[in-house]
Amino acid sequence: MALRPYLGHLIAQLNASGVRRAVVAPGSRSTPLAILLYQHPGIEMRLALDERSAGYFALGWAKAAREPVALLCTSGTAAANFAPAVAEAHLSRVPLVVLTADRPRELRDVGAAQTIDQIHLFGSHVKWFQDLPTPGELDLSRHGAQVAARAVHIAMSHPRGPVHLNVPVREPLIPEPGDMPPALFSAMRPAASIPDTESLDIALDHIAESQRLVVVLGPETPQIPPETLQRFREAGAMLIVDPLSGNARQIEGLTRYDTWIRRPNPPEPPDLVIRLGAPLTSKAFQGWVRSSPLILLDWPRGFREPDLTSLYLLEGDPEKTLVHLSRRLRFRPDEAWGRTLTQREAEAQQTLDGFLREAPPSFEGRLYHALNHLWPHPDKPVLVASSMPVRDLDTFYPQGPLRFFANRGANGIDGLVSTALGLSQEFGDVLAILGDLAFFHDMNGLELAQRHHLNALVVIVNNTGGAIFSTLSQSTLDTTLFEDLFGTPQAMDFSGAATLYGAEFRRAHSFHEVESSFHALRNRPGLRIIEFRTTPRPETAQWHKRLYH
Repeated sequence: MALRPYLGHLIAQLNASGVRRAVVAPGSRSTPLAILLYQHPGIEMRLALDERSAGYFALGWAKAAREPVALLCTSGTAAANFAPAVAEAHLSRVPLVVLTADRPRELRDVGAAQTIDQIHLFGSHVKWFQDLPTPGELDLSRHGAQVAARAVHIAMSHPRGPVHLNVPVREPLIPEPGDMPPALFSAMRPAASIPDTESLDIALDHIAESQRLVVVLGPETPQIPPETLQRFREAGAMLIVDPLSGNARQIEGLTRYDTWIRRPNPPEPPDLVIRLGAPLTSKAFQGWVRSSPLILLDWPRGFREPDLTSLYLLEGDPEKTLVHLSRRLRFRPDEAWGRTLTQREAEAQQTLDGFLREAPPSFEGRLYHALNHLWPHPDKPVLVASSMPVRDLDTFYPQGPLRFFANRGANGIDGLVSTALGLSQEFGDVLAILGDLAFFHDMNGLELAQRHHLNALVVIVNNTGGAIFSTLSQSTLDTTLFEDLFGTPQAMDFSGAATLYGAEFRRAHSFHEVESSFHALRNRPGLRIIEFRTTPRPETAQWHKRLYH
């Protein structure tokens, strides 16, 4: 069978089912798929030279678009380099359709070049895997199109995630001339669901028995209608909003919880927690509510509760479930407890303000506290790295309209430059705040900005190594041992990376210099890099300890 009808129907069906974006890493065995993606008028394609970077670029693009993105590479170790991004997509529920070209079956396990075992390559980190048949005498067009339709449907069904289609191809690899074949099937639409009436009634009974109710909007929470949250507030519930939730922190709620929980004599914990989204960034909050009963609102097969809290699981669309609960609320709040939390919130804000007045000019917490005026673009996202940046964001960022992203599924520090540029591809610009090691891990991702003329302002918080370990138990080790294994100091000159990839570059040694660099670069097009040389790691760790004592 000819390549164009078989693979052309597959690509057309991907598009008809909702795939409008594709990221391609170049290679030989993937030639027919790459050409057909390139030629399809309904698919916007971007090239990425490095497969690991390509995977994270697709991840960021899919996060921003909230639609599936196709991701293609050739056979061999190229496919294995997608693994980190696929794992992150699985754990953070991002829809990717991963296409890996492969040798035909007769060339597998016989020593053929550029051939590895790609069957179930990503294991349980994909929702679905198919090893497609190799084109031969039979007409496989309908089979390929049906697999494509199912793949997109499964990727977009909640909880969303990646799927993997392995596509073996024989030579010759150039598709025959001709028109793009059409899709053969209608798109399959994921079903929405809410819990049944009995399950909702049980949850409402739990709420009616509570007096200290907290509603938590965790990372990756969908947009919640303001009137729904207002009903909970008017009923006396307290609202906690993680900066990584899909809801801006300008919603009236408690945002300084990490500070007042970690200070001496925290308030009595809630007697019931309703949570949407993943567990909060703040480990202190997770410890505070560990003994509190939990009502978890999540999709079927979407369990996310690592602390093994006593819970009641309401499976269904979390947003619609919360709306239903809000319309039938009845409970008697402990008003004194609510006033205590509000008072602690105000005291924590005063503590933070005083703390930042005393902290050194190069203390990195200043950056997050000032983000609203440094980056006055609520329509342009902010990506923060795992490790210290996301924790400092949680501690120091005030209420405001900015929208934050992070790769908190697997919590890795790899692929963050590429993820940020995937966000920029959809939003038009992005602010990325990365530690020096996170930036180092993905410097080659900067080539995407150069190749595709993307806008991005990258801030390197350079504390010369792994600052997070200075706040963990490893910091008690012998200094030499600690620095060699965990502190890992580096002496890289990041201006060289800016030169290599054609970026504007500024180095700042104080927050005042950071401000002037932002004012100079934030509205300029193209790739811009600010390196913020911060307070030394041991001193920064001591300042963090001062905040909580």
